[in-house]
Amino acid sequence: MILSDAGAIGRIVDEMSAEVQEGPTIYQPSQFWKALGGRHTARISDGGFASFKRTINTNYFNFLVADRRDDQFRALLKAWLRHPTPTVASARLLDWNGVEGEGRGRAFALWRNRTVYAVFVALLWEYARRRDRLGLLERLEEPSLGGPMLVRHRGRLISQDLANSFVEFAAILEAFPTGIPEEATVIELGAGYGRLGWLLLSVLPRLRYIVVDIPPALAIAQEYLTRLFPDLPTVRFQRGTDHLAAGLPGVQLAFVTPNQLEAMPALGADLFINISSLHEMRPDQILHYIGVVRRHTAGVFYLKQWHTSVNADDGVTIRQADYPIPGSWERIFERRHPVQTGFFEAAYRVQG
Repeated sequence: MILSDAGAIGRIVDEMSAEVQEGPTIYQPSQFWKALGGRHTARISDGGFASFKRTINTNYFNFLVADRRDDQFRALLKAWLRHPTPTVASARLLDWNGVEGEGRGRAFALWRNRTVYAVFVALLWEYARRRDRLGLLERLEEPSLGGPMLVRHRGRLISQDLANSFVEFAAILEAFPTGIPEEATVIELGAGYGRLGWLLLSVLPRLRYIVVDIPPALAIAQEYLTRLFPDLPTVRFQRGTDHLAAGLPGVQLAFVTPNQLEAMPALGADLFINISSLHEMRPDQILHYIGVVRRHTAGVFYLKQWHTSVNADDGVTIRQADYPIPGSWERIFERRHPVQTGFFEAAYRVQG
């Protein structure tokens, strides 16, 4: 199903929504996600898949940094000053047409703001490069699918998404002293459009990657990753759970809703990931999902969330201390994120 067809996205999102709504109440989206998901569905249904990386992606993890006073810019500049590389000053944003994000995209009409964004991405890229002991970034290139916001730096095209994903990957590697197993099972709850999944499958091509999400994000991730990895054994979303009763033998890529994951046998994942979505749920949902992590994980849980998240739609404020991590889990690290300083990141070895 090609999401560039304006009607196709509506049909598959309707199917996914019906699956979630007919499942247990605990998996139904919070008021926050109902509102945000509705806006995203409308944007994609208008034929916006071709440019989603510069529209709805600004609500996933592509920050429109256009001010040097931004916390991320300042954190990266401080890190850069310890290892200065003058080439960041010549970084340039190639194309800003169609950029959206709570009205901030219009700020790119100003040359100085585009320059700040380009330098910000170059600073982030340099930060990622210093953590790249294997030289992976030299052979990775942001896929053109989705119309990414590309910056020219060091004679090549780079992106904020790829740099952010690599910084997360480097942090995850800290939890695997001997490396992530080549045939590891990875579950990502709330994968956005699949940016980190693309990096993981590019670096570890024998990996099994399972996306657990609600629409429209699940539909976008499915379209994105299956187009980029057309030859991988894949289970696309379909209604019901009968096709999942035996788990996912022989499958490398799968797309399921949260209630469908519940119906599957324990998957024994080597790695379970959640980035910037648990904090947008109700406390009862957060507690439930920690139980989901426990059931399906035989390895590491990587968590990255806001220190404090105010969800006005549901009348909830979630702080770092509110995450009910079991005392039996071994804490590998828990710290303020070095770039997105309003976030914390943590890794735990799931036990008990």
